[in-house]
Amino acid sequence: MRLVRFSTAGGPPRLGAVLGRWDHWEKIVDLAAVDSAIPADTLAFIDACPELTGDVWDRALRVLSEAEKIESDAPLWAFRPGDVRIHSPIAPRLLRDFLAFRAHVARTRDGRTPRLVPSAKMDYEAEIGFVLGEGGRDIDAAKANAHLFGVTIFNDFSARDLQATASRTGMGPAPGKDWANALGPCIVTRDEFGELRDQAIVVRVNNEERLRDRYRTLVHENPWVREGQRALWSFPEMLEFLSRFQPIHAGEVWGSGTIPGGCELERGDRARYLKPGDRIEIEIEGIGVLENSIAASA
Repeated sequence: MRLVRFSTAGGPPRLGAVLGRWDHWEKIVDLAAVDSAIPADTLAFIDACPELTGDVWDRALRVLSEAEKIESDAPLWAFRPGDVRIHSPIAPRLLRDFLAFRAHVARTRDGRTPRLVPSAKMDYEAEIGFVLGEGGRDIDAAKANAHLFGVTIFNDFSARDLQATASRTGMGPAPGKDWANALGPCIVTRDEFGELRDQAIVVRVNNEERLRDRYRTLVHENPWVREGQRALWSFPEMLEFLSRFQPIHAGEVWGSGTIPGGCELERGDRARYLKPGDRIEIEIEGIGVLENSIAASA
């Protein structure tokens, strides 16, 4: 199931489900408009069926099954994607970001000291967003699948000049931000997405490709990962480690950390940072395209 938050005619966001291929949406179904027992909010939906089972989950599946059979004009509860506004698929209860890929760490921490300049260095960061379906504490990695609701795309925009200054001390967690994060275009539930293996990953800025490769090549066959080194820390490992020290909650979203090659910082002196008016697209096969534009400063 692919879940979105959408609105029509300036109304509030509502929970919908997408019909069609991951790269060609045909309809967006307003689940609660068909069956009022289905929550109209993403967090409430996750709370009702964290393990993709139960009454609400079954009701949603029935709605989608019936919607797929309709071949005539779209009913009032089904919309063409171009006729609605798509919002972030979830307003997370908590947004955490991890640093899971060794190749990204190696390329951005190779001993060079960042050279600070007066102008901002706004960067994109292509990440996987893991959406938590069930909370808990002291969770074994072998049970991680039961706690993962689904995945989305996370663009963790970063101001690299500010980041370099703030992290010079090397102590404690780096400061976060709540003014430049993007999630979307949908949440793909774990049963539909499967595992991260060989999905195509593409990054475009103003229609120019900055990255096109496969997840396996970028992560597991990356020359920046030396023989014998682990290539990444997986979601089950994140879950087990973090839940040892603090509880986790349903409705959290965890960023995987930047997929190797998925930012300008890795390009060093060849980096082309974002400017007002730039349009960024991050495409991950099986999820979709997350598109955002950089607005001019107020």
